[in-house]
Amino acid sequence: MTQKLRVDIREMSRDEALAVVAKHHVGDVGITFHDILRLKLCNYIYSAGWLYARTELGDNVVMARHHPWAAFQISEIDGIYDWRSVEVSGVLEFLSPDEQGNGSFEYENAVRLLQSAVPDVLTADDPMPQRVQLLRVHADNIFGRESRSTTSESLPRP
Repeated sequence: MTQKLRVDIREMSRDEALAVVAKHHVGDVGITFHDILRLKLCNYIYSAGWLYARTELGDNVVMARHHPWAAFQISEIDGIYDWRSVEVSGVLEFLSPDEQGNGSFEYENAVRLLQSAVPDVLTADDPMPQRVQLLRVHADNIFGRESRSTTSESLPRP
């Protein structure tokens, strides 16, 4: 006799959601401008309420400068019904080495954080030298959900 498939979905606490965000370095970032939504896979580092990332210059940066808000989604997927997903949304800030005062500190902090994951970032040996624009998204809103299934049967891979 096989066990009936049951799926339980629950909201994660803020601490649980932040633990997922802090554990990973890849997520989907979404930016909008008028009726256009762009999703892009992005590397990031989470620190002190901010997601730090970098991207190439181009249309997405132009769109984001007009509407400086972004959403990140970070997911852990173990199976078709076994996953955790966290959405983080907030104000988007572009960081530049040319800024004065606190802006310069934030740029240097972002470089240090990104290099803590990949030491060659923004050096002559950078594995993705086209990603020259640094940015950060404030974690204004954090929402996490978790799904768990109860079955011993084989289900399709995610």
